[in-house]
Amino acid sequence: MRFAAFGEVMLRLSPPEYLLLDQTNELRMDYTGTGVNIMANLAQFGYETSLVTVLPENRLGQVAKSAIAKYGIKTDLLTFAHHHIGSYFAENGYGARPTQVTYQNRHHSSFGLSNQTAYDFEKVITSADLIQICGISLSLTDNTRDAAHALARKAAASGKKVCFDFNFRPSLNTEPNKLAFMKEQYEAILPYCDIVFGSVRDLTDLLQLEQTDTEDELILQFMETYQIDWFAGTKRFSEKTQKQQQGFLYSREEHVVSRKHELTILDRIGAGDAYAAGILTGYAESWHLKETVEFAAMNAVLAHTIHGDVPLTTKEQVLTILENPGIDLIR
Repeated sequence: MRFAAFGEVMLRLSPPEYLLLDQTNELRMDYTGTGVNIMANLAQFGYETSLVTVLPENRLGQVAKSAIAKYGIKTDLLTFAHHHIGSYFAENGYGARPTQVTYQNRHHSSFGLSNQTAYDFEKVITSADLIQICGISLSLTDNTRDAAHALARKAAASGKKVCFDFNFRPSLNTEPNKLAFMKEQYEAILPYCDIVFGSVRDLTDLLQLEQTDTEDELILQFMETYQIDWFAGTKRFSEKTQKQQQGFLYSREEHVVSRKHELTILDRIGAGDAYAAGILTGYAESWHLKETVEFAAMNAVLAHTIHGDVPLTTKEQVLTILENPGIDLIR
């Protein structure tokens, strides 16, 4: 299966080790974003992947393109315009101190300034079997919303599978009455989607679906309304100081959950994208739901142990650890 992702490429700037910005004059640079992370991980798993985005028409854009290519992502669907890249500073948490993310320049980035005319969506659709659309594009600008809706409509009309993640960011939607507007945006794109990543909170707080007797009923009601094939996500737990995570996956016929996994966290940013890549792998391989959710959950567990957003796991590594719990040396 061939995958393509529509979304923003961002520049991540991170202090070394667990230092705060106040404590360092050095920053690590990484090019990341939901689409980058998922496509890079799927490329690691052996699939053909592409990224659909707009990069700055300058040296920074060329470096970003090189970084994307290094992950094994095809770059023929990239375009270049404008002068800025969205960026954020990530101060890694430690112990009780959470990771702190500070965004800048999101609305005026090359991606944020580009509408659907910047892309060759016909080429995108012919070069991919499944197209992933990042939900953050609905929160950024009128331009990115315009492009996301257009791509979803065209892909669905062409019979291609559309994957969408809610990825709703309250920090990008602080204006009065913005929640009602965003609800309309999500309601407009969901009818074109086949696989959706989200949470019960997305359904109740954003879409404002009425509470049902159980979460299962609520999710199945949502899936039936929008004719969603698969709905997936994760839940996080904490027992004393030990963080845990569990994955879930629904079809309209059945639903499964993974085992609960204890987390050792080096860097948690991008772990949700690793889970999504795992789910899409199961979808591509026609695995059973249970096999799929266990693979995806373990992939997310491993992503917590890798510095940076991009999950650099391999399919063989994930399967080996699933088959040999507690293994600490692979030769």
